[in-house]
Amino acid sequence: MMLQEIPIAEVLVLRQKVLWPDKDIDFVRTPNDDTGIHFGIFLEGQWISCISIFEEEHQRAVFRKFATLFEFQGKGYGSHLLEYSFLYLQQRKCKTVYCSARYEKQGFYKKFGMIPKGEMYLKNGLNYIRMERNF
Repeated sequence: MMLQEIPIAEVLVLRQKVLWPDKDIDFVRTPNDDTGIHFGIFLEGQWISCISIFEEEHQRAVFRKFATLFEFQGKGYGSHLLEYSFLYLQQRKCKTVYCSARYEKQGFYKKFGMIPKGEMYLKNGLNYIRMERNF
C-alpha cells in the first residue's frame, strides 16, 4: 500500500466511480481542484481511495470528495487516509477542518472527532450535514 499525492486525472475517475457513477466526469470536479492537494492510496495496481484538501483563511481547511472503492470500504483504508490528512493539516498549523458529509455517513466522521454543525440539507438529491473538527 502506498499513500501519496494522487494525480487529478485519477482523482476524478475515482470520485465518479464511487460518489456519482451515474454522472459524467465533469460533475465530480470542484471549482478549486487546481489549488488543492489530493492524497490517495494505491493498492493492488490501482488507486482505491482519495481525498481532496483545500486550505482556507484563518487556519481553516475543508476536505471534499473523500471516496474509497466499494470493495475496499470497511477495511481501514479510508480511515488511514483521513488520519493522514488530519496530521498533514496539523503540521500546516490548521486549527479547524470541516466537510459536507452525506448524512448517513456522519457516524464514520464522529469516530475521528468530527461533530455535526447546523442542520441537514439537501444537495443534488442527497442529504448532507456539515461536520467539523478543531485541532
